[in-house]
Amino acid sequence: MAKLGEGDDRWIVKDREDGANVNNWHWQEKDAFAWAKVRFADLLSLTFPDTPDGVSDLKTTGVTSLTGEAYVNRRKGKIIVGYELELKVAYVGKVGEVEVSGNIHFPYIADENVGEEPEAIVLSAGNGEVDEVVKKVIRENAFPKLFKGIHQFESELAMGGPGGEGDAPDAKKEGEAINKSMNGLRVDDGSGASANMATGGPKTRADKLAPLSKTKHTITMTERFYCRPQDICDALLDGGRVMAFSRSPADVTKEVGREFTMFDGNISGTLVEYDPGVRIVQRWRFRNWEQGHHSVVTITFREPEPGNVFVDLTQTSVPETDAFGNESVMDTTEVGWKDQIFDRIRKTFGYGA
Repeated sequence: MAKLGEGDDRWIVKDREDGANVNNWHWQEKDAFAWAKVRFADLLSLTFPDTPDGVSDLKTTGVTSLTGEAYVNRRKGKIIVGYELELKVAYVGKVGEVEVSGNIHFPYIADENVGEEPEAIVLSAGNGEVDEVVKKVIRENAFPKLFKGIHQFESELAMGGPGGEGDAPDAKKEGEAINKSMNGLRVDDGSGASANMATGGPKTRADKLAPLSKTKHTITMTERFYCRPQDICDALLDGGRVMAFSRSPADVTKEVGREFTMFDGNISGTLVEYDPGVRIVQRWRFRNWEQGHHSVVTITFREPEPGNVFVDLTQTSVPETDAFGNESVMDTTEVGWKDQIFDRIRKTFGYGA
């Protein structure tokens, strides 16, 4: 099979050295952190009715901070979850004509306290009387609904989280929430119509909100480089560097919310989150996957000593098959990351380990 850029638009596929994980019988581990951020953004974006206290237009506007970890393990069909998260959700509202804002802080959401009401603290942006009025209303009216959303998250995670026991708990909402987290941004080609970076055709609203397909796989890997974390970030997110190692056209930037393409459009997606030298989150797909299906790629960096970097990658929602029924998606994607991206970065920029 020819290499990408030499007449074949697939990555090289190698035979699996291990057997297929039939019905998730063997040990399987998923990083559920990126999925958790999406679900919290969806479940905890709420509006509240006006109150006799004069508070109006009160609503939560999404996740401003999520730290910690969340994972799903499986063994012999049994689901084992673990999570320890610190969450902040923004709010805005009015008291008369005065606008108020702040965050609702959940310092500790963890599996050991599942089903309990988590600790919640209202952190107002101001310290006036109107802020105190809103804080009181949030404690009385908003907390119960927010707790309900958190309990739903815990229930969905217990059922398997990203991918569930078979399908995603609510794949359509997960897809819509990912789009919402990117603020609805598209790439304007100058004609007033947004471009579909994977196909080159017009991107409709139906395409943008297409639900995720049925998925069964997660890819995890760790790669070592002799450089600094920012060097790898630059290699992955700078268009010129991507074209240098891939030896093919690419349109990649470090702008969050911007769509990207690599390998002459065979890979496309959107940069969802970028913390330089710390974390990259992308919504990511192959051209030959089912229309509208995206995985979530999370890349984090560890540097135990300067110049010695470990890159941890987790890719969730990798489909069982491509749009043509081929079952080589898992192998193609995993081998592609290793051979066509990470190894080429080492050779091109001298970061060999």
